[in-house]
Amino acid sequence: MLAADPEDRNAGRLPNRRGWFAPIVRTLVICAALCAGIWFYIYGDRVVGYVEQATSAPPDPALLAVYQHFDITPLPNVVAGRAAMAADLDMLRREHCDWNAAYKFATELQNQGYRREAAKVFVAFSNKCTPSNVALSAAVGILGDLSDFDEALRISDDVIAMSPGMPGLYYQRAQIRQSAKKYRDAIDDYYSVIGLTDDIATLNSTVFEGISNSYRELGAYCEAIGPLQLWVSTNPDRNDTAVVRGIIKEYENEGKCASNYATGSDRFPTQGKNVIVARVSLNGTEGRFIVDTGASFVAVNKAFAEKAKLPVDDGNGISLQTANGVSHATHTTAATVKVGKVEASDITTVILDDNAALGDEIDGLLGRSFLSRFDVTFGSREWRIEAKD
Repeated sequence: MLAADPEDRNAGRLPNRRGWFAPIVRTLVICAALCAGIWFYIYGDRVVGYVEQATSAPPDPALLAVYQHFDITPLPNVVAGRAAMAADLDMLRREHCDWNAAYKFATELQNQGYRREAAKVFVAFSNKCTPSNVALSAAVGILGDLSDFDEALRISDDVIAMSPGMPGLYYQRAQIRQSAKKYRDAIDDYYSVIGLTDDIATLNSTVFEGISNSYRELGAYCEAIGPLQLWVSTNPDRNDTAVVRGIIKEYENEGKCASNYATGSDRFPTQGKNVIVARVSLNGTEGRFIVDTGASFVAVNKAFAEKAKLPVDDGNGISLQTANGVSHATHTTAATVKVGKVEASDITTVILDDNAALGDEIDGLLGRSFLSRFDVTFGSREWRIEAKD
C-alpha cells in the first residue's frame, strides 16, 4: 500500500505536467477577453445593428415618422430602446416640433456616436419647425468637428443670413474657414466679429490671433502685425507681453517691414473740442478725418476711397455695427496712412457702403487699426502721437 511522504514536494500529488507554457496561455486568454469586452463596448451597437439588418428586424413602426421628419435613417432598435433615447423619441413621436425634446434627442445622438445624425436633427428642426439660429449653429459646430467644411459653411451662410448682427456666428464661420484653409474669407469674418462688437476689449485673443495667423499663412507678414497691435491696444497692461512683442518682431523681420511700420511723433491742438478733426493722408491723398479711438478701423467713404485709389475686392465684405444698425463695408489695406509727421504702412481700412454715414465734409475716421501702432495721449489743449519704443 502506498503512503504519502510528507517530505515529498508534491505532497503525494502527481507532478504538474503543463509546464511553463500554461501561464502564458492563461494570460493571453484573459487579455483577449478584455480586448473583446472593450471592443464590444465601443462597437456593440453597430454589431447588433448589423445583426438586426441581417435578420430583417424592422424598426419600431411608431418611430418611423420621427426618423422621416428629421431626415435620418432609422436607428438600430438596441439604440432607440435605451432609456434616455426612448424617452426623447417618445416625446417626439407625439410632438415632432418640441424643441426641448429635439435638443435632448440630438444631444443623446451625439453621446451615442451618431454625430452626423444629430446635425441633421438640428437642421431639420430649423427648416421644418421653427427657424432657429441656435439649432443651425449647433449643426455647424458638429459638422466642423467632423471636418465636413463644405456643409458646415453652407449652413453657416444660412444662419448668418438669419441673424446678421450676431458676432458669435461670424466667429464660428471664421474658424471653419480657417480650418478649411480659406484664409481670405476667414479674415473677413474675424473682422466682422470686431466690427459688430461694441467693446472689442471684451473679445477673446483668438479673434486677433485668427486674423494674424491667416495673414501669416498668406505670407502677408506686415499685415499680420496689425491685429496683434490692435489686441495689445485693448488692454496694454494685460496684453503687451514679451510673447506678443516677440511674434511682432518675428513678423517684422520676415516681412522686412520694421522701417516703415510706424514712425514719427507729433502733437496737435484740440482747442477744447470733444470731436477732434485732423488732416489725414491715405496713399498720398489728404482728407478730413475724425480721430476716433472707439472705432476699430480706419474707415472712409466710397468717394474718398476712389480718390485714394484704395484697392477694392468686392469679395472682402464685412459687417459693422453702426448707429443705424448693421451695415456692410469692404475691408482693404492702405499702403500708407499719415497724419502730420507720423506715418504707418499696411493699415487695415474699411470702405463704408453708406456714403452719408460719416456726415458732411468728413472723409473718414482715424481708428484703432492706425492709432494702435502708436502711443496716443489726449489732453485738454492738445493730443500727442508718437511711435512706440
